[in-house]
Amino acid sequence: MQLKPPEWTSDAIIYQIFPDSFFNGEPYNDPPETLKWGATPEKNRFYGGDLRGIIHKLDYLQKLGVNCIYLTPVFDAPSNHKYDTRNYFKVDEALGGDEALIELVEEVHLRGMRILLDGVFNHCGVEHPFFVDAANRGKESRYWNWFHIDSIPVVESPEPNYRCFAGYGKMPEFNLSNPRVREYLLGVIRYWFEKADIDGWRLDTVEYLHPDFVRAVRETSKEMNPEAYVLGELLHLGTSWFKGGYLDGAMNYRLRKYLLSFFVFNNIDAKTFGEKLYVLRRSYPDWANYAMYNMIDSHDRPRICTLCNGKKEIVRLILLFLFAYPGVPAIYYGDEIGIEGGNDPYCRSSMIWDENLWDRELLEFCKTLIELRKTSLALRKGAFISGIAEEGLFTFERHYGNERVLVCLNNSPVPRECKIEQLYEALFSEFATIDSCTLSLDPYGFAVLRRTVLNA
Repeated sequence: MQLKPPEWTSDAIIYQIFPDSFFNGEPYNDPPETLKWGATPEKNRFYGGDLRGIIHKLDYLQKLGVNCIYLTPVFDAPSNHKYDTRNYFKVDEALGGDEALIELVEEVHLRGMRILLDGVFNHCGVEHPFFVDAANRGKESRYWNWFHIDSIPVVESPEPNYRCFAGYGKMPEFNLSNPRVREYLLGVIRYWFEKADIDGWRLDTVEYLHPDFVRAVRETSKEMNPEAYVLGELLHLGTSWFKGGYLDGAMNYRLRKYLLSFFVFNNIDAKTFGEKLYVLRRSYPDWANYAMYNMIDSHDRPRICTLCNGKKEIVRLILLFLFAYPGVPAIYYGDEIGIEGGNDPYCRSSMIWDENLWDRELLEFCKTLIELRKTSLALRKGAFISGIAEEGLFTFERHYGNERVLVCLNNSPVPRECKIEQLYEALFSEFATIDSCTLSLDPYGFAVLRRTVLNA
């Protein structure tokens, strides 16, 4: 099997959506006691967002410039987050049901965009009928060996006597050593490619999954759609996942860690930051670096505007880095307009649709970054060339064909200068000036410059 990811991933700009919190397109299907839109989020309380709500806002996403949507789970489940699946073959009615997903995918494809679903295959929910049967009938159940149950009767408290995700009793783990379990879950993969024509999967908690099963998911996905993108949630370094055809890409949490350490917490200097990036890149095959899902926050991490304590100059530096670095840049819904929020559930607050409450400057900044990446092959596909890394100044180049793009970031409260040996045109800059062969960067300033090399 072809190890490399589909070509389109190098052009992808992903927008992650937590469906319940994005937009309420069909209020009549809201669960009981739904929170008022804009209210402070609460654990397992619904806002009422749904898939047709996303359809209503596709024009917004298209104007923003993103071209791929990643949805957190949409299948039938009792919670608002839906990581406790009850039925893998049914879209939750609170999100609009199967028809809404099919319609969403069709509308996304009409706009030349793609869509990824969240595959939660390490565990299901306690309301899944197979687990219910095993819990009720014990070893007489045909599903007893589908889970890791220690004893009878099955109990959830004070501690579950069955294996469950992170010890959380509402999410019993599948026994992926059981061939019937694997075939059942691979059937889920086939079903949604066939029924909804999706473009790929993000695999939840991939580090908990059996590697052979992950490879089977990828192989099955490619059989259904040769251009499918299969990425995994990797919290740690995941070198081995890219050496045997297991994944196309992964959520790059290790990169996120380094970005926060350098730009936000300032507990590593520019030199150390560059060294850590080098080790990270060299830990993966080169092609894998270009298909990594590069993000700075998500549905279970604090939002970047909160982490930066309102210092938008730091937010801008991080976003610029994401869009200029090898890999697939990803925006978590609302980050582009300055939404704040701490740990779950506050990072899952409802999207703000009152434009008077938007950070318009940040929104325009994000649009500029997206357009910049779309118009530069070097930023999408180019080789990474390290530059200066000292005293808060961090520079690098991207090379592709005859295009050279130089990115300079000043992550410090004092001005910095760097020498420029070639003539560049300025593509995008803030608080920066070029005088002769010297680039001067104000505190937290940046510049993106380009030149063309003849006969490269």
